[in-house]
Amino acid sequence: MLSTLCPLLAELPEPTSYAGMGWIIAGVFGIVGLANQGMALWDRLFPRPSPPAHELYATKAELAAARAQIEEEAEKAKQEHKDSDARIEKRFESWMTQQQAQHEDSMAKFDEAMERFTGWQLTMERALGVIGTKADFALEKKGK
Repeated sequence: MLSTLCPLLAELPEPTSYAGMGWIIAGVFGIVGLANQGMALWDRLFPRPSPPAHELYATKAELAAARAQIEEEAEKAKQEHKDSDARIEKRFESWMTQQQAQHEDSMAKFDEAMERFTGWQLTMERALGVIGTKADFALEKKGK
């Protein structure tokens, strides 16, 4: 019955012969080649997105993890900023204390210098007053 439907099947060699095994291998290669061509046609008709969606889009879990990481880094940066501000403020307070001490020392030295200058000025005025008085007496005596 098969020989009437397909005359080629009647002419095939025995499956255990070398020729039969060659036909079987050739048939398998033909089926694989046909499948390859079919897949190539399928890829041309329905191309795959490039790059694939899993490389372009994040899942909800990945998005949540990224958001958590960003929030953690922001909190860490905020704490570092607060620590930095505290260090700067402490250094500024120390500097202000040092400047205040230097200013008070300078003002004390200035007050001391002013007292010495005032004493010198009084001494000079007294000396000039004595000289002026003697000169006045001399002029009076000369004029009389």
